[in-house]
Amino acid sequence: MSLRPSLLPLLAALLLPLPLQAQQADAPVDPQMPTAEQDVGTLQAELAKVEAERQRLADELANAADHTEVERLGRQNLALRDRLVAMEEVAARNQQEQQRKWFIVGGTTVAGSLLLGWILAQLGGRRKRSEWLN
Repeated sequence: MSLRPSLLPLLAALLLPLPLQAQQADAPVDPQMPTAEQDVGTLQAELAKVEAERQRLADELANAADHTEVERLGRQNLALRDRLVAMEEVAARNQQEQQRKWFIVGGTTVAGSLLLGWILAQLGGRRKRSEWLN
């Protein structure tokens, strides 16, 4: 049978003989002994100190967590910036290669057109002026 802690003092008081209880009630109050009110005040002051310390530690922990998060985000930001610079360099190289490719295609087209025109002119696709004069 388990008794709740709050019932234990009540049962103990009931089991004490009445003369013993009467002696305790008539006992003089010693001014050196702290009263229940003093104990409560002391415990409340101690509780306030402990609560303030707990709040300070919680704030310190939150600041440390925020600081750690800021450092992690800073490292991630630097890594992403480095990656962006590398990707921009790759994009610039690809653009230069595309420009070079289209320059070669355009130059080849012009050279091929000139060559084809000259070849067609040599084949005699038109009459010469000297034939008209004869």
